[in-house]
Amino acid sequence: MFDVDGWEVVSSVRNPWGRVPLTDGGRLLAGGARAYMDRLVAQQHATDSESRRHHYVPKAYLREWSFDGKRVWTFDTVTGHVKPLGIADVCVKENFYRVTGPNGAPHNRVELMFGVVDTELRRVQHLLTSLEDPEGLEFDDLLGLCVSMALQRMRTLQERRLFVQRNRWLAAQNSDQNPVIADDANDPHRIAGMHTEMLFKGMWDSADLLTTRQIELWHDPLGRFMTCDAPVFLPFRRNVRSSLLAAQYVIWPISPNRVVALSNNLVGEKVLIREAKGEMVGMVRRAVEQGRERMIFASAEQLDRFPKRRSYYRRAQSRLRCSDRSPEGEYISPPGCFVEWAVAFSVDPDVALCKRGLHTDAPEMWSHT
Repeated sequence: MFDVDGWEVVSSVRNPWGRVPLTDGGRLLAGGARAYMDRLVAQQHATDSESRRHHYVPKAYLREWSFDGKRVWTFDTVTGHVKPLGIADVCVKENFYRVTGPNGAPHNRVELMFGVVDTELRRVQHLLTSLEDPEGLEFDDLLGLCVSMALQRMRTLQERRLFVQRNRWLAAQNSDQNPVIADDANDPHRIAGMHTEMLFKGMWDSADLLTTRQIELWHDPLGRFMTCDAPVFLPFRRNVRSSLLAAQYVIWPISPNRVVALSNNLVGEKVLIREAKGEMVGMVRRAVEQGRERMIFASAEQLDRFPKRRSYYRRAQSRLRCSDRSPEGEYISPPGCFVEWAVAFSVDPDVALCKRGLHTDAPEMWSHT
């Protein structure tokens, strides 16, 4: 139920945050959330940055795994090499956030916006890495955590690749309704513009979903947690990634000793701090291995735990299947069907659709694997 202020009343037995404000996709913001949004918006009018090397995983985040504050041990799953690399040189791509403005001129102000995002992400990461008394947390800390996790999950090189895969399939079905999104001479930053627009539009909706979950902190005194270049992940089940609604956990390693695990099992505490057992460490290890795009990071003490194997051909790919049910559960009578999009752990896009003549092959998907 809702009161006249538009704030949801949640039983304190199930949710210790009491009166929890829904942001309504960012339209209802107050306190720290409103100040955060104002800082983001202000960057649209800031002086353009000259930087062209844009990090899709913050440097400050990776320093928790650094052995000297400047370098981190990396396992490149493409080359098989294990070596220390400078934090400034990993999870970075030139012009990743460079977009074309309404006047047709390219700019880097999205990178400035992510400077605000990274500052909040680092604040939350530091807060939870050293947290001992959950009662000291405020609701702004919960919202800051969920917004940080939502944006970090959507901003990666992997998500952009999956975004392009999905676009290529949709364009093959109906190019008038779903035109191909590609960089060209007229707009060399079109993909970046569409991706960043999508993630900023979806950040508050995703955060609203995450705030409904129980915060668990898994603490490992042995420092066995790793991370990767797509560090917020949903574990795979039978090689299919769970949806955000159905996943048992949404996992974010924040240091070798701690993981934030947002659980769908509310227990009535602001934060549930749990000592990490072998099963939990193993779950994170598998999720890192399957959820990474290319790079895995570990502390110097855990180098022997890098998950080396003979081949790493599989990673996150689009998965398409036909269903006779709509997302709302309504039956779709033949010859119609609903195409379900998910993410699979596979070598190539995993496409197995019906043969009723309803779908057009999309070979360009395989150019972005």
